[in-house]
Amino acid sequence: MIKYEIPELLKEHVNLIKGTFRYSNEICFKREETKPWDSKLGGCPYLKNIEDYPTDQAGEPMLFLAQINLTELENLDELPEKGLLQFYVANDDMFGLEEPILVKYIEDYEENEEHLVKKHPYENEEYQENLPFLHSGKMYFTTREMPMSSSLDLFQEIFMNKLSEVEYEKLSDDCYSSDSRIGGYPYFVQNDYIGFDDGDFLLLQLDIDDECGIMFGDSGNCVFTIPKDALKIRDFSKVVYDWQCC
Repeated sequence: MIKYEIPELLKEHVNLIKGTFRYSNEICFKREETKPWDSKLGGCPYLKNIEDYPTDQAGEPMLFLAQINLTELENLDELPEKGLLQFYVANDDMFGLEEPILVKYIEDYEENEEHLVKKHPYENEEYQENLPFLHSGKMYFTTREMPMSSSLDLFQEIFMNKLSEVEYEKLSDDCYSSDSRIGGYPYFVQNDYIGFDDGDFLLLQLDIDDECGIMFGDSGNCVFTIPKDALKIRDFSKVVYDWQCC
């Protein structure tokens, strides 16, 4: 597990900082073949019938961004213990930012490839043009215990008036929470338009990655968040999607 070691400069505020700790599963991508039920970036989602592939309001196939096999995650008690989460956005040059998204939860799945779709039914050149990555790949996870992201409005509310200017600057630098992850805290390139707080959960963050060529716009990333009360009842219609770039 990756842990944040509180530096000597901030030892006086150890309880305040630790009070914001959350677990996350940091994502490493490898350009490897995947099974239909694996955690993956792009490629072919778990799909029993081509007719089940999601379409947007105009009837066009959506972009499949990622799939998470929940059994592969650790220390994220808010999530279901099993099943698959799939992330889809509208296929346009804005990565579906202003259109409805779909986060699909598949509680039960089978591990028999003979009964499943093996190749993405719509992945042609036109489809690939709007993907925010160059290569699909398999996901690997490392558990991390992380303090609150300094890009959140809530970070300023909690720490600004309790730390000296030097202490605040140090903690802000340490809590630069980029990289791809599930759980923990998101990193916003520009502003926390979502207003992420204690009542929210980070379902997925996709950040810049060289292995699979992930990039949203100009050095940007995307986040999918959900209120914890909606997550508790598995209401993924309440997911909020945002991506920002420099």
